[in-house]
Amino acid sequence: MQKLILPFVSGFLASLFFREATLALLHAAQVVDVAGFSTEPFLPLGLPEFLVNAIWSAIWAVLMAWLLRVSPARPAPWIQAFVFGGLVLTAAMVFVVDPLRGIWPSGNMLPRLATGFASNAMWGWGALVFMRAFMSETPED
Repeated sequence: MQKLILPFVSGFLASLFFREATLALLHAAQVVDVAGFSTEPFLPLGLPEFLVNAIWSAIWAVLMAWLLRVSPARPAPWIQAFVFGGLVLTAAMVFVVDPLRGIWPSGNMLPRLATGFASNAMWGWGALVFMRAFMSETPED
């Protein structure tokens, strides 16, 4: 259970409490135009964007927990989780998800990449926070 369900739940919660909150704070500080917790429908599903992002973040958290070998017996990979979230999720957004939605990388990508890196890096850190909080030290799981 600690290898699949807990990282999944951790990634979902980290998306809501860390990624979307970071976007909301950056928007409140007038640094970015994108506000957190977007309720725009994500096509073709029709679900709110923040909910779809949370589901995908949950799936990415399982991969991150496996790659970084997150466990209570090992030291927490804080920097690696921060970098994983910032680089991997931002690259997946720009080069996979957006082209599937018809949004192609063009023009000055730096503001978009910086915003994506900041919010996704906070997600990676937050996912690790939740994973470490939820995992028990008993080896039976």
